[in-house]
Amino acid sequence: MIFYAAFPYCIHMKNYVDVHSHIAWDIDDGIPSIEECEKALEIAAEDGVRMIASTPHLIPGRTDLAVIEKRQMQLKEVAREFGIEIRMGAELFMNRVSMDAIAKGMIRPYEGTNRQLCEYDVRRDLSEIEYADEPLYEMKVRGITPVIAHVERYFHKNIDLDVIRNWRKQGCIIQVNRTSLLARGNKTVRNNAWKVVDAGLADLVATDTHRTSGPRIPVLSDVYEEIAIRNGEKAARILCIDNPASLLAGESLKKVPEKPKKGLFGWLRK
Repeated sequence: MIFYAAFPYCIHMKNYVDVHSHIAWDIDDGIPSIEECEKALEIAAEDGVRMIASTPHLIPGRTDLAVIEKRQMQLKEVAREFGIEIRMGAELFMNRVSMDAIAKGMIRPYEGTNRQLCEYDVRRDLSEIEYADEPLYEMKVRGITPVIAHVERYFHKNIDLDVIRNWRKQGCIIQVNRTSLLARGNKTVRNNAWKVVDAGLADLVATDTHRTSGPRIPVLSDVYEEIAIRNGEKAARILCIDNPASLLAGESLKKVPEKPKKGLFGWLRK
């Protein structure tokens, strides 16, 4: 492939860290069985993923945290056989009930940190969610840093980057899905995702793994390559390796550079 010849650093890149994955089996709409989980871990290991955060859906009032913890402890043991370290967490569904769960501490930040992965209802445009800022505020006053999952999916027309900038000013961490950046079918989601990355507003890229085939698989090398070609290797490494590792270590994240702008002479050369 011509891209591999031009960008050899994209081949066999190791030490990816995935901070959003539904790889724990049979507890949500993600991986359905232990056999599929083992297959997913094999795919991830072959791709160079060394650490995965298990983030099953956490729906306040419906999800049993004890069930999640038991399954994640089992997952840790299975993953060791593939050379992958599992960090526990959950993807908090933010609605009016979630604010009570946050107040009572009935949430599940990333293991060993005060950072909580969270999501809005992707079926609704963010402009229709009147309580959108309330769960974020509830977390912040309790010392929890929101990590907002797949921000590109909450804008059903064009993304409002000012909303993303405001979230960042509030201290939120911004995550974009691999599938959104590589998507071919949903142009709006793809365009939204690249606008966030190009503007240097994304902090993390993750797989949001649900299956072992199709688009939502535990692979990061392909999106790393795509980002490196378009925005430079520095941006790709920060988004797919450095910041995800720092997130799970409770360390400060790096600023992702904006997409380089083409000058007049670059356009003429092209």
